[in-house]
Parts: sequence; C-alpha cells; structure tokens
Amino acid sequence: MHVRSLLPLLILAVAAPAWSQTGPKVLFDSLHAQTAGNADWVLDEDTCGTAQRYPTPSSSGITASTPETYWGGAYSAFGVDLVKKNFQVESLPKGGRISYGDSTNAQDLSNYKVFILPEPNVLLTATEKSAIIAFVRNGGGLFLIVDHAGSDRNNDGKDSTVVGNDLMASTTWGIHLQTGTEANNWFDDAPNSNFTTDTSSPIIYTGPYGSATRGKGLGLFGSTSMTLNPSQNATVKGHVWMTTATAGSNSQVTFATSTDGTGRIAVIGDSSPSEDATNGCGHTTYDGWTSSLYDDARIHLNAVAWLAAGGGGGGGGDTTPPSAPSNLSATAVSSSQINLSWTASTDNVGVVDYDVFRSTDGSNFSVVASTTSTSHSDTALAASTTSWYQVKANDAANNASAASNTASATTSAAGSPAKVILNELLANEPGSDTTGEFVELVNAGGTSISIAGWTITVGTTLRHTFASGTTLAAGKAIVVYAGASAIPAGLTNAVAASTGSLVLGNSGATVIVKNGSTTIDSLTYSSSLSGTDGVSMNRSPDASATGTFVLHTTLSTLSSSGGKRVNGTAF
Repeated sequence: MHVRSLLPLLILAVAAPAWSQTGPKVLFDSLHAQTAGNADWVLDEDTCGTAQRYPTPSSSGITASTPETYWGGAYSAFGVDLVKKNFQVESLPKGGRISYGDSTNAQDLSNYKVFILPEPNVLLTATEKSAIIAFVRNGGGLFLIVDHAGSDRNNDGKDSTVVGNDLMASTTWGIHLQTGTEANNWFDDAPNSNFTTDTSSPIIYTGPYGSATRGKGLGLFGSTSMTLNPSQNATVKGHVWMTTATAGSNSQVTFATSTDGTGRIAVIGDSSPSEDATNGCGHTTYDGWTSSLYDDARIHLNAVAWLAAGGGGGGGGDTTPPSAPSNLSATAVSSSQINLSWTASTDNVGVVDYDVFRSTDGSNFSVVASTTSTSHSDTALAASTTSWYQVKANDAANNASAASNTASATTSAAGSPAKVILNELLANEPGSDTTGEFVELVNAGGTSISIAGWTITVGTTLRHTFASGTTLAAGKAIVVYAGASAIPAGLTNAVAASTGSLVLGNSGATVIVKNGSTTIDSLTYSSSLSGTDGVSMNRSPDASATGTFVLHTTLSTLSSSGGKRVNGTAF
C-alpha cells in the first residue's frame, strides 16, 4: 500500500488507538446498481450485491495504520481514509431511500454533510432528484462520480453519464457530461494534471490534504469529459482538464465544481481514481486510490472536505431560525396540478429558501421541492386526489423554521376541460435581437386540445397562426418565438412566429389568443412588466389560470424560461 503524507493534525492523532468519529457525516449511495456487472463501488458488503449501512468491522477500530483491506468493497480505501481524517461514513443500502426533511427516514439526507453518488447505473426517481437538489440547496455537499459513456453495468440502457445528466437537467449547476455520440466521452488520460491556473482552488492547491502534483494529478482510465455553462451558473469551475485541452476553457473538463443555494457540488468523469483493488463476488476493479503514480486520493479527499464546508459554516454563530411561513394556500388548477402560495418568512440574517412538504394522509409529510419563491406548482399528481401541504423556511446557517399552516386541495377528475392560457411573455428581449421575443401558452386544464388554426394577435396585427395538427396536452406548454434562430437548442415545444415577427412593444401592448373569432385569453401589459432587458412577465403562480403576471425574477433566479416551468424544468 502506498504511504500517503499526513498533515500535522493527522500525525497528532496517531497517538490515539482510534478516531473519535465526531466529524462530518458522509453517506455513500449503494441503491443504484453500484455492484452490477463487474462494478464494486461500495465501502463493504457482507452479502454479495448488498452493502450494509455500517461497514464491518466497525469504523471505531480504525487507526492510522489500518489498511484499506479492513473493509471489503472497492471503495474501502476511500472510506478508511475518510475515517482517518475524522469523517463518519455510512452506506445507503438496498431497502433504504433518498429523502430530505423526512423525520421518519433514519438516513434522511438532512442528517449528513456529504452525499457521494459513485457511478449510479439506475436513473434517479423524481422524488430522489428533488431530495438531492433540496439537500444541496440547503447546505449539503454532493459528489457525483461517473464513468465513460457506454459503461452500462446492469444493461438497462442507462449508464452513469446518462443518470448524471438526468439529475443535473433539473438544476442550474452548469455542468453537462459528454455521453452518447458526443466528443471525448471515452478516453484514457494518465497522468492528467492539466490543472486550473486559479491557485485558490480548494481541490488542487489549497485543500487541507495538500496540493496535487503536476505530472501526477488524476489517473483516468476510461473517462468522460464535461462541458461547463457559466452563463447558467456563474460559480461553476473547472479544476482539471484533458491533457489536450486549454485550462480555463468550458470544454474537455475532467473535474468540476459548482454551487447551488448554500450547498456545493463536485463532479468527476471517471470512477477509476476513487476505487481500489479490494473487491469480491467476482467483481473487477482498478487500484486507482492507492497508486503512487497519481494524486487520486488527495484530490478526492480535498473535494470531500470542500463539500463538507458548505452551508455557511453556521452563519457566524447564527442559531435563530426564520419565522414560520404563513397564509399557505393550495389551489387545484387541473387533474394533475396544485398551485401553492404563502407569505414570506422573516429572519434575523436572511431567508435562503423554502422546503415544500406534501402528505397523502394529512399526517405524514415528506419534502417534494425546494424553492426561493413564495409559490410552487406541484405537478404530475393523480386525478381526484387530495394532497396536504406545509412549508418551512431555511436560513444560510441551516436553521429551519417551524412548519406553516396546513393547506389542502383536491385535483379535478381526469378529463376536465382544456383551458389554454397566456403564461409567459418576453417583450424586452436580451440585447437588440428581436427574434428573442416570445409568447408562451399553457394548457392548465385536464384534457388535450387542438390549437390548429388558432392565432396570436398583438394589438390589431396578426403575428402567428398555429399550424395544422398542433395540439396542446394537459399541463403542457408551447412557446412561439419571434424568429427560429432564437429557439434554444433542444427545446422541442417551440415554434417560430408564422409571420416572422411578434413586435411586442417594450412600453406596453395587448396580446390576444383567438380560436377563430373567439378570444381564448388576452393580456394588456405595461412597461412595468416589459421595461427590464431580458426579463419576462410570468403568471404567479406559474401555469395558474387565476395567477397574475409578475416579473419572472420575482419567481426564480432565471430571467425567463420560455417553454419551461418558471424554475427552468420541463413542463
């Protein structure tokens, strides 16, 4: 075993027979096929294919000289080294579940500082993704470890790059993993030490476990790269790039970080550096962690330390929770959607966001969303079903308020009439490219409807006629951009104005949606809703037929969201 250098703090701890196990708690996921095929991305498993919550023997027996073979999984070296640095480690085993804010779950993410997702090979459920995102936004640290495209260990058609992108599609973290036929989705690059030039990088230069060494860095064997999008998240950063790339660019990144709310995210495109050769049950793994040729362990440990330091560090001793949100109301707007709104909380420092809890029996509540707004649309619900809701406020020191009042609503029966509404309009496009103007329609009813031949008129001038065959499903949106060149790549529910323009006046205008001579919906807006460059006007609550129009920035960190929900997720 390669002997790694120890910091002075660690050397002092050698005098004790074992660590006190009082540091930050780290949870390793083993719910998502981490032992499928030749994989073995677990700390320990007493039964093949089933990692237990607490690795055995107990971590309390680990001393400075304990070898990584103390546990039996290929992540044993990772886990043992974390314990030596006073972290507490657990696995989330089969039979467990990912939640946030659910007091009935002993392994709820709120009980941990860092959640490590080592090469997940099964898509996360919507509930799991919501819980992870809420965990991060409330100060948690997420370490996403994926592998090269095509590394589908359980042959379900979804490898870890697909799983990772699916999770991050619900976020604004600004990270995309190369997969499918995209460039640099499978390569070897060892040693990979094309480091960032930012000498303040906590991953490479200033982490508590020492600086990485140029000429060593990461040992990448079958890796994918990442593309960063700083326009989506200004905090996203690359720390290591492919040897052939330009350090500081937004492409060919191999190790990246980002932040969301008070939490932090780290992503690496290869599982080889974080595994070791200890495994069983017919698995095959690579000894990346203990190899003296690379700085794999140092970089990963620095990353965990950085992730664990999120959440505002206690906010300078702030122990005062926000006041409870008040006046929570719930309104069913279709057979699958309930809109919520409430009065903002107050805090001695400042409210960061709100957690929305849902119950199906009026007694047991689980978190379903986290938002910075004072409204939320709960979607994909069953028809003719009653749901109960509560909301809690959080501050930067992770103090949570008491629960709001409880509000309930019942979704309408399936097949309720379609109801098409104007939901979002952008009159004052970013810059001077008027093709960026758009009008978004949403079907807030419970039945699909044909909108073929319907028109959009601005003032008295016809600007768009919907083509033959155009339908709008219940709960879905369609957005009309002034010009085809402005339609974002990958947005499938968007069309260009049939007349080639919209001419939405910045100082105000009247927009009318008609079916023949029948007015379906209309809006007369003033400069108060259209006078800010790049900021749209949006219903509040989003997609609510009774909602009023407000500036998009009062509902979300995004300035607009044409064709998507107000938080940037798909309809």
